[in-house]
Amino acid sequence: MKHSEDSGAESSLDSDTVGHSTGQGRAYWSRWIAPAGLAIGVVALALTLVQWFDPSSHGNGSPSFSDQQIKDAKTSVCAAYMTVHRAVVVNTHLEPSPNGDPLAVATSARLALYGGGSYLRDHLTRAPATPADLAKAVDSLATTLEDLAVNYLAGATALVQDPLRHNLDGQLVDVDGRCK
Repeated sequence: MKHSEDSGAESSLDSDTVGHSTGQGRAYWSRWIAPAGLAIGVVALALTLVQWFDPSSHGNGSPSFSDQQIKDAKTSVCAAYMTVHRAVVVNTHLEPSPNGDPLAVATSARLALYGGGSYLRDHLTRAPATPADLAKAVDSLATTLEDLAVNYLAGATALVQDPLRHNLDGQLVDVDGRCK
């Protein structure tokens, strides 16, 4: 009987050893998880710092464009501006015909404003060589056009719209000067 107890003890010991061995494998890998995570974190921090201090990686450095690319971009954006300016002037100064629909006139004005802002932004996106001062002025103008349109659609009062209209006048003069 003693012999059978010993063999039972051995088989129990063997399964404990196997379980212990598997536990050691887990312990071995778990020892490397923290250092591996730390290494990944250090690499991520280093890459972030490089990006933070390298001006060309976050837009403060200006990409290199040829004089011709800059001239072409300015010509394209200024042509788009002239088209939008004309559309806005024509459509915001329309008078309904005697039998015409005043809502159609208002709709045309709102479409010219909102569509004009979007059209200008599209042109800026397609012309990355646009001089920064012109791009900023045109983007600001586009925002004002869209704000006016949405406020008209929302039924905003003159108290809200008047400062935007006044701002628009100054922006038109500014962009006119930059496009000459």
